[in-house]
Amino acid sequence: MSNVQQFTAILSVNGSDATFHREDGGAPCPCLSPEGYRSPQWHKDHPGSPVCNEVGELPGTINAFGVKAFIQPAQSAAVRRLTTEYINAMFGEVRSDDHLGIFPLEWSGHTLDFEDWSQAGEDFVMYEGKRYMVVNANRIPDPSGGGGHHWEVGLRLIKLERPVVP
Repeated sequence: MSNVQQFTAILSVNGSDATFHREDGGAPCPCLSPEGYRSPQWHKDHPGSPVCNEVGELPGTINAFGVKAFIQPAQSAAVRRLTTEYINAMFGEVRSDDHLGIFPLEWSGHTLDFEDWSQAGEDFVMYEGKRYMVVNANRIPDPSGGGGHHWEVGLRLIKLERPVVP
């Protein structure tokens, strides 16, 4: 059994449930000003129109699925075993609700890609009913060679709910 297969088997039994949610390729919303700002008033004036996401794009491709991962508060004893330099490089200033996640590269036929993750809120990881943005992600190689092994991801708490237009 390869390192990746062993890791996946351990995640299946001991991992926490999370949701990977990433949005790509939406068209610009008509509510955007020429400067790129969203207008809640435009949405109030056009109640039948779809509501855009946090970056002002109409729904494009949404890639959302459940995944197992190891997720710990960044200030927990398990994470403190990592070097202070590593944690500071990942988060900058560590906040009380920051978490470190260890995610597989693939789960149940889905590829997890944390590269170029938006920090506006349309891309997020849901864990224990809370939404987290990715502040940093490192793809860790397989120690035996042959490609990648897992992702180490810095997670920062964002709003519990997605914004809606009243």
